[in-house]
Amino acid sequence: MMIPFKFIITLFLLVTFTTSVDAQQTAALPDGVIMAVKNGDTNKLSASFNDQIEIILPTKTAVYSKKQAEMVLKDFVEKHPVTEFQLIHQVKKDKASFAIANYYASNGRYRFTFLTKLNGGKIYIHQIRIEKQ
Repeated sequence: MMIPFKFIITLFLLVTFTTSVDAQQTAALPDGVIMAVKNGDTNKLSASFNDQIEIILPTKTAVYSKKQAEMVLKDFVEKHPVTEFQLIHQVKKDKASFAIANYYASNGRYRFTFLTKLNGGKIYIHQIRIEKQ
């Protein structure tokens, strides 16, 4: 009777460990991105940017360096301070992924879409689209 119980416990631990590892590998956003946006910390957010990143805003679209993109997003965050940020959807396929989030500011609601790609074992943000809702 003890063998099946030990087998079930071992199987449970194996499945739990495998699921935890798999969840880390399938995350669409680099670690810390959600907290950086929630805190309005564009410096920390920019640490996950690719060397060149496309920023799509309601009024302009361009490809920027990491530092330029940080400044553009800092301007957005200062004009639209975050009151709430909710990740609502993530999808990962091969080495690319995207995530969609709702950004609530004191003066409006926005939809953030992040396009990320895996490069050298690290996830980098290649595009951020911000749409007014």
